Amino acid sequence: MIDKQIEINRYDKRAGSLLNTNKLPILNKLPAYLNIPYQYYFYLLGKKPSQSKLLEIGAGMGENTSSLLNMSFKVISTDISSRSVEVMRNKFSKYSNFSAEVADMEKLPFADESFDIVCSAGSLSYGDNAVVMNEIYRVLKSRGGGNDCN
Repeated sequence: MIDKQIEINRYDKRAGSLLNTNKLPILNKLPAYLNIPYQYYFYLLGKKPSQSKLLEIGAGMGENTSSLLNMSFKVISTDISSRSVEVMRNKFSKYSNFSAEVADMEKLPFADESFDIVCSAGSLSYGDNAVVMNEIYRVLKSRGGGNDCN
């Protein structure tokens, strides 16, 4: 079995256990020293205009998605695990600025220059770096700001 299929199975199983109990995931509280990179990540994203169309890659079960939604971005969250996407759809169903799709970060199912912002918190290592970066640049609008968040 290839590594990607192993990860799909692992995340589908984790999300499936939550779906079977009808419990939505509760975010784990990280120790303060582990939270610092995430705080900076959200600080940089907070400098972007609200209502920007944002693609979240490798969103898992939406552990970081609610912060993006609260920044008033139009969020499309993706994950390779269909069960994780189902959890996100249930968890964020009340948000009109949210949708979720099953997608492989190496083959994003979106047209060229579709997004103002493309982001990921801790999942880019699940794909081939060169392939993933090419996909990100393909779907990112040329004036989207790239990856510098300035």
